[in-house]
Amino acid sequence: MNNFKNVLYLLTFVVVFSYISTPFLINNNQQVAISNETSYKVVKGDNLWNIGYKLNVDNINKFIFEVKKVNNLAESTLSVDQIIKIP
Repeated sequence: MNNFKNVLYLLTFVVVFSYISTPFLINNNQQVAISNETSYKVVKGDNLWNIGYKLNVDNINKFIFEVKKVNNLAESTLSVDQIIKIP
């Protein structure tokens, strides 16, 4: 009878632990998929040129072209608190 209780406790522990830990495992996998895309919140005085400089971009002209393309920007004008995607 004591052995049955131990098995029951172990089974209960495994089920509860799985139930609690599963959302954390799923969220970690989603973060890996999302991490390929970076975002940047524009602050006062920012423009695409100095954002590229802050991010240590080697080819700033290519960076500006790609950022404008990804964010569907016709011009390089940015607004404070605007969130842009960084490819």
